[in-house]
Amino acid sequence: MRWIIRLVLGVILFIPVRAEDLTVSAAISLKEVLENLVSPFEQANPGTKVRLNLGASGALAQQIRQGAPVDVLISAGPMDDLKEFLRADTLRPVAQNRLVLIIPTGKPWIKKLQDLSQVQRLAIGNPQTVPVGVYARQALLKVGIWDQLQNDQKLVLADNTRQVLSYVAGGNVDAGIVYVTDARTSNQVMITLAIPTVMSGAIIYPAGVIKDSPRPELARRFLDLLSGATGQKILQKQGFLLP
Repeated sequence: MRWIIRLVLGVILFIPVRAEDLTVSAAISLKEVLENLVSPFEQANPGTKVRLNLGASGALAQQIRQGAPVDVLISAGPMDDLKEFLRADTLRPVAQNRLVLIIPTGKPWIKKLQDLSQVQRLAIGNPQTVPVGVYARQALLKVGIWDQLQNDQKLVLADNTRQVLSYVAGGNVDAGIVYVTDARTSNQVMITLAIPTVMSGAIIYPAGVIKDSPRPELARRFLDLLSGATGQKILQKQGFLLP
């Protein structure tokens, strides 16, 4: 009888653990943060593989509406219109960010937002689809130059904040408005101006578990790690503020 028990236990021990994929859709400005969070999460949850789906928050929201197989959503802007797709008891703010004005390294310094009326091309996120563009538009409206920039066709609209960063880094535009955390990832741009929150509005990153997720507890554990001490330490290292 003992040998039968040992045989059964041996077979169980050698059955390979099936990897359980956890898909996390998140604003691309969180790229470095989440990449640093994947390893500790997978180590704490053996057999789990985290798959990151990074992009513009507007595009990610559209994917959710269309039924994309996602477990966790982390946005750079409000998710009020997605509440029917999210588990209410998991919703939480996980970080804050700030806007900055950047220019290509070595280019003439821009001292204030009003000076942008003198540049030839300014890159911002598309306000129709990208939160960073919404915040940028609000700041430009505050200083009274939004209409002028539009009328003079000086705005270059990007699909996400990293695209704005690449336009500026490549010298394709004279300046751009991005999150400070994005600006810190490139040595080809310089921060010339920090844009106060009173001008842009508070930039909050909300997160939640998708209602249709087949692994809600695993998804919740991922958010707990992000909003806990480990995740907050990584966020602050990358320049984010506590929520």
